[in-house]
Amino acid sequence: MDTSSLTVKGQLLIPKRIRNKYGMVTGSKIVFEETEDGVIIRPMNDRYFESFKGVLKSTGKLKEEIRQMKNEEKRLEEKKIRSLSKTKK
Repeated sequence: MDTSSLTVKGQLLIPKRIRNKYGMVTGSKIVFEETEDGVIIRPMNDRYFESFKGVLKSTGKLKEEIRQMKNEEKRLEEKKIRSLSKTKK
């Protein structure tokens, strides 16, 4: 088990063996994921992004769904404007 100490500035040194194993180099983005048991520290690399594959299942109708959402927003906004203009009269 590798350990490290938190500095006064809140910095944490990731042990060299871990950095090498997971390809962490200077400038690498690191993700801190909170869980019920603690924090998971992972590199934000290709493997990280691949873990999200399939999370957003598409029905193939995304464009239509977005259009419907925008139309609904527009309808609600127009209703709000009409309501406000009636109260000012």
